[in-house]
Amino acid sequence: MREVDVLIAGGSASGLCAAINAARLHPGLRVALVERGVRIGQKILATGNGRCNLSNLSAAEHAYHNKEFAAAALAKYGVGTTLAFFHSIGLLTRTDECGRIYPLSNRAAGVLDCLRFEVEKLGVDILCSTALEKASKTGGGFTCLCRTPGGAETISAGHLILATGGKTYSKDPGGTGYALARSFGHRITPLFPSLTALVTGGAAAQLKGVRVQAAVFGQEDGGPCIPLSRGEILFTEYGLSGIAAMDASRFFSERIAAGKTASLCAVLDLMPDMNEQELAAYLAAAAENNPVLARENLFAGILPGAVGRHLCKVLSLDILYKNGCIDPRSDMAAPAKAIKQFRFDIKGVKGFDFAQVTAGGADISEFHPSSLESRKVNKLYACGELLDVDGGCGGFNLQWAWSSGLLAGELARK
Repeated sequence: MREVDVLIAGGSASGLCAAINAARLHPGLRVALVERGVRIGQKILATGNGRCNLSNLSAAEHAYHNKEFAAAALAKYGVGTTLAFFHSIGLLTRTDECGRIYPLSNRAAGVLDCLRFEVEKLGVDILCSTALEKASKTGGGFTCLCRTPGGAETISAGHLILATGGKTYSKDPGGTGYALARSFGHRITPLFPSLTALVTGGAAAQLKGVRVQAAVFGQEDGGPCIPLSRGEILFTEYGLSGIAAMDASRFFSERIAAGKTASLCAVLDLMPDMNEQELAAYLAAAAENNPVLARENLFAGILPGAVGRHLCKVLSLDILYKNGCIDPRSDMAAPAKAIKQFRFDIKGVKGFDFAQVTAGGADISEFHPSSLESRKVNKLYACGELLDVDGGCGGFNLQWAWSSGLLAGELARK
């Protein structure tokens, strides 16, 4: 039977950081990492469209669901400390105008290579194609049953870190990490896809390929519009994509997962820097300046042509025209409202195979935020996407993976 001081389940972003910090900070510690896939860090390769948006200058606790729990790890291993960690393993970075941080090479493979080379240098035992299927507390540590291509293998570990990730980009659709957490008495909160696209009714398919800048609001059962996000929207054959739609998706996905039957609506404000009165005044001035402007071109100065033409068609602008010209006395309140409240009924969201992150996970109330150690089982830790912590687009979720993995690895010791 193989014996180690620290066993990490999962070659995820958080798992690799845990392995590195455990081996770095505690020389002589026997550290092993098991990964069910044929290679560690596969999800890293898919992040940022292959460029790996590895962090964000705004990645503080306020950017996360369950921010109070996330605060300790982010305070100990925040953006600055994380970048210093990456520089120490040979990875240089750049920051774009929106505060998103990327590897200087613009290659996710470079990030994984630097992590992998450091793990190998530190002598961490990497066991790929090895799935941790069962673990039990025995004496002062854990007995872990793993499944390998050659059969079963038992590993005795002093500390166990669960870093198996979530259900997105997963080689483990059955969710072994969640099952392991449950086996130790931990509750798993409802799981649902986040940072995903919205499946809608309405005009999205007709506007396929068009991009707009918009503020996105969520509405449930005709109630108040709740501000969710702002940024680019991409209309697709199935609905709404783009960063703003994906950032808004958690609101809708959580309600759909809970089985709420209330109607859900995404409301796009296509002119978020003007209120309706200001926009109506602008449209009235534009009409007065060019009264013979064709109906389909009324919004040409402020919206993409396809969007403007669609709204003109929906609005039935005949009442604004007289003898082929716009009536200067026309009330522009309705056109302004249509631009400020472009509505799409939500039919669903794209699933885990499309989503960037899993919302929900191991109940954070059952872990110590300052160490990520279980409150139920001594020497058991969890980190990364397995925990019920998630953030928005732009490098926030990878920052949580790095921060939580480094913290768990530091505190798992002899």
